[in-house]
Amino acid sequence: MLSLLTGLASLAVDLGPAAIRGVAHLFGGSDTAEKVASAVEKADAVLGLSKDAKQIAVTRELQNLPPEAMIELERIKVELEKQITRRQELDLTDKQAEHHETQETVRAGDKATDEYVRHTRPLQARQSFWAGTTYIFGMSLTKAFGLTADGPDVAIALTLFARHFLITVYALLMALRLTQKAVATK
Repeated sequence: MLSLLTGLASLAVDLGPAAIRGVAHLFGGSDTAEKVASAVEKADAVLGLSKDAKQIAVTRELQNLPPEAMIELERIKVELEKQITRRQELDLTDKQAEHHETQETVRAGDKATDEYVRHTRPLQARQSFWAGTTYIFGMSLTKAFGLTADGPDVAIALTLFARHFLITVYALLMALRLTQKAVATK
């Protein structure tokens, strides 16, 4: 029984009272769900409580409910778990669609008939590489000749190299993917 209450309290704190009331409307309304939502609101109203402290407070409130409410609490917990699963599924679907759109944009740029568009990403990678390399050598030389006390800053160097590394890693991943497809078709 305690595991049911702590699990429900965790889900309730994560999703909030509005989701609990929404789940209750799936059952045609529920006094027990309203009590759970009220417990979460009380815990949220206390400023400075950590998530764990809120879960403990909600669990204590749920322990005061009558034993016959446990069946309904189990049903609420199952529905809240479904809500979390559905939210995760939507989030992953959104991320997958975003990734797909990015891939399509890159592919369209690679297939472009305009030379400028086709060569922009590789040019940016080369420029990023040379900017980072020039910065590191330049700052190392200024330090070696005593013109500055500090050498190259790692954060600046990584910022300058970032575009180069991202494009290089992308190209390597695409080459690996094409190789795997070629091996799989044999």
